[in-house]
Amino acid sequence: YNTTLFREVAEYVAQASGRALSVSKPIVGSGIFAHESGIHGDGVLKNPLTYEVFSPEEVGLERQIVIGKHSGTAAVRSKFTREYSIELDDTEASQILARVREMSIELKRSLFDKELMYIYEELHGKTR
Repeated sequence: YNTTLFREVAEYVAQASGRALSVSKPIVGSGIFAHESGIHGDGVLKNPLTYEVFSPEEVGLERQIVIGKHSGTAAVRSKFTREYSIELDDTEASQILARVREMSIELKRSLFDKELMYIYEELHGKTR
C-alpha cells in the first residue's frame, strides 16, 4: 500500500466534507510529529522510534522540532544546524534558549523561524 498519500487523502476528504482536519488527528494530523519538550525533543533527535511508532514520511508528513518554553539546548542546536546551517556552541545555545523561553512565555506560543533568527542576530549584534 502507498501510505505516503494518507495525509493528502485526509485533506481531500476534509475539504469535500467541509470539516477541518485537526492538527492532532491520529496518523494524519499536521502536529502529531511536532516535538518541543527538552527530553522528548532530544530523544526524538537521537532515536525517532523512542516517541514515534512510524516515520512521518510514511504518511506524507514531516517531523518538526518546535522551539518554545519547553525546549532544551539540544533542540535549539539541532534546529539551527539542520535548518539554518549555523553551528552553535554551548554558550550560544544557552543564551538563545533563555531568550526563547522569555519570548515564548510572553507570546504564549512557540516561536517562528523568523523570531529565532532575530534572537540569533540580536545575540551577535546584527540587525536587518
